[in-house]
Amino acid sequence: MTASAGAWQRIRPVRASDEIVRQFRQALFEGQLRAGDAVGSEQQLALQFGVSRTTVRDALRSLEAGGIVEIRTGVKGGVRIAQGDPNRFADALAVQLKLVGLDPRDALAAQMGLEWVAAELAASSASEADLAELDKLLEQAAGLVEAGPDFTTSATAFHEAVARASHNWAIETSLRAIREVLHELHVQNTSAGRARRVVSTHRQIFAAIRAHDAELAGQLMRTHIGATRNRTDAVNLLR
Repeated sequence: MTASAGAWQRIRPVRASDEIVRQFRQALFEGQLRAGDAVGSEQQLALQFGVSRTTVRDALRSLEAGGIVEIRTGVKGGVRIAQGDPNRFADALAVQLKLVGLDPRDALAAQMGLEWVAAELAASSASEADLAELDKLLEQAAGLVEAGPDFTTSATAFHEAVARASHNWAIETSLRAIREVLHELHVQNTSAGRARRVVSTHRQIFAAIRAHDAELAGQLMRTHIGATRNRTDAVNLLR
């Protein structure tokens, strides 16, 4: 059976600047380029790729916007592969999650899995400085149970500190993005009674982390986030 010609779509040639971006990304993921590597000037790149400087400039704008390169001017100027910035990743991910309209229940499911692992890792990896910070944030939150949004901010800071104590930046930044999407949801559903329960649970999680009991810390965190997920009605929480 012969396919109808109407099933085909016209092929559009890839822009040269897009091909340059693709080659940069490929070289980065294949390990040919690393953070801090100099890749030459705009003029040098134009010669290497066999394109105009305008085409290179368009590609570099895209690469810079994507956080792949940084462009320096002056005598020591040129194009270099950028240093990694997890915060930039978290900000960009939060925006994209918001734009696609991530369902709060899906966000909470992802948060539960990530926070579960973060608590387990924190119990194994937390330093004395990490533990001191967690203890301080617990006391701060305990004094804000009647403060509504301020309590939510303080409680969130505790969760962020647990993620930092995991010493796993992939988990930390992913959670930061998800929490930003869920922040208003938590603010709208904070009551003094719930705040007191949260403080009590946080104290149990902290005790498990301090005792280096990874299994218990993970279970408590999973139950903690799971309780929020179970009582969440996506429609009501977004009103």
